[in-house]
Amino acid sequence: MRVSISWLKDFVDIDLSPEQLAESLSMKGFEVESIEDISKNAQGVIVAYVETVTKHPNAEKLKVCEIRVNNDEIIQVVCGANNIRSGIHVALAPVGVYLPVPNLTIKSAELRGVESNGMVCSKSELGLEDKSEGILILEDYNETIPNNGTSINAFLKLNDIIFDIAITANRPDGMSVIGLARELSALFGK
Repeated sequence: MRVSISWLKDFVDIDLSPEQLAESLSMKGFEVESIEDISKNAQGVIVAYVETVTKHPNAEKLKVCEIRVNNDEIIQVVCGANNIRSGIHVALAPVGVYLPVPNLTIKSAELRGVESNGMVCSKSELGLEDKSEGILILEDYNETIPNNGTSINAFLKLNDIIFDIAITANRPDGMSVIGLARELSALFGK
């Protein structure tokens, strides 16, 4: 069972490191098989606004996008997503950002004769889904979008740690977040 530390903290006040918390759960019969820091999947990815989208002059399926990364800077990015359009906010991986899920470091590149200085990300490229169609459009999540240049981790609530916990048949009380939170509450008297 995969459990988010932030979900556990919604029910019980715990101030332990992920490693200490994992050790405590394991000692109570809930073996933590892995600890995953999901914020690393989108480290350096920012909120950006798509100003314009035009057809690529040398490729039928590609588009050339002018993307505002902050108040003063607009960059050009070549994108092949079907759902890219002007007037939306997107998750942008600027040049130099490493994306662990596709194992890719973003570099400036020339795609069919047009310069591209970043990558507009899909859910799968951020580690949110195994497979996704098109790019991640932030307006689909919330009407209130943070300022351009803001880290995408806070907006998508990716500043979190995920435990993969093995629940044994004799501990059905731990098969939910509330059950694990009750166990931690009893363990630490909180």
